[in-house]
Amino acid sequence: MRDLGYRWGSLSVTGRLNIHCATLQLPPSLIDYVLVYVAHPQHTPAFWATVERAMPDYERRKSDLFGAGARLWMG
Repeated sequence: MRDLGYRWGSLSVTGRLNIHCATLQLPPSLIDYVLVYVAHPQHTPAFWATVERAMPDYERRKSDLFGAGARLWMG
């Protein structure tokens, strides 16, 4: 857990996964999306195809995460 500014999470070059403390305020479905997104360094079409198979509603989650960020950080 770290304060990552406006980022939900990051992946270091050594493979360390850093999660913003505000991520814990999210619903579990959005935490899942953040972890999947942050844990993979390359967001290629193949990555998104894999995400869609495991998380068919990922686009809605992405949209919901954008709204949650606005509420958490912008008031």
